[in-house]
Amino acid sequence: MSHWFLISTLLAFLSLDVAAVGQFMVCRPIVVGPLVGWFLGHPDIGLEMGALIELIWIGDLPVGAHLPMDLMMLSGVSVAFACELLGTKYPNEAVMTYALGMTIPLAALSTEVDIFISKFNVRWVHLAQRMALSGHFRTFAWINWFVLLELLIKGFVVAAVSLTLVHFTSGLFFLFTTILNGKVIEGLYYAHWLLLALGCSAVIDLLVEKKTAVYLILSIVTIMGLAIFYHMQGVYLVSIALCVGFALALFYMGKGEKNG
Repeated sequence: MSHWFLISTLLAFLSLDVAAVGQFMVCRPIVVGPLVGWFLGHPDIGLEMGALIELIWIGDLPVGAHLPMDLMMLSGVSVAFACELLGTKYPNEAVMTYALGMTIPLAALSTEVDIFISKFNVRWVHLAQRMALSGHFRTFAWINWFVLLELLIKGFVVAAVSLTLVHFTSGLFFLFTTILNGKVIEGLYYAHWLLLALGCSAVIDLLVEKKTAVYLILSIVTIMGLAIFYHMQGVYLVSIALCVGFALALFYMGKGEKNG
């Protein structure tokens, strides 16, 4: 992977947005995916994978002691790996599904690393408190900068290790496809659309109520009708259907609040 260092550095800086600096949401998959894809010359693949990951895990929030999967690392590494496998004779949908499947365990491992570092950083808090009691108030600033550097290095190392590990699994992809005569590719292709349906259902479950379901159904029926005449691709149909359905749902809920 020729862009190994560049992507690792990019993901390291994006990881700071998760909990350390700004929290401008640039660490979300819908942003990380297209950004990594743009760096590697495939912004369309990055956008599609980023949107897919965002849809599936949109309801997994850091509430209380729960720490969700590292979606920033998942989207960045999976998009980079998918871009590496592109250009073969296999469909892009199958490549994206395989890249996502190989990266999920690494994203879960990255979350465990975050938990370990959070527990370790408690010691720095205790040190800062002791130094403050002794009158050394500048210790807080030094510890903040040290923890920031620590998180940056952690993001780089985890990204670099993840990119290296998934790179070595590319051989399995070509091995399975050769031995099983394309059956794996066919399964991965259809799994991509099943994952997209899963993500759409997760978003619909969060937003749509019984009163607004009719508007979502009407929007999907309308888009399906247009598809018959304009022969639009499936991924764009799903995106447009969701946008129209959400717009109608939000309009209906806003109208209800005004009447109330």
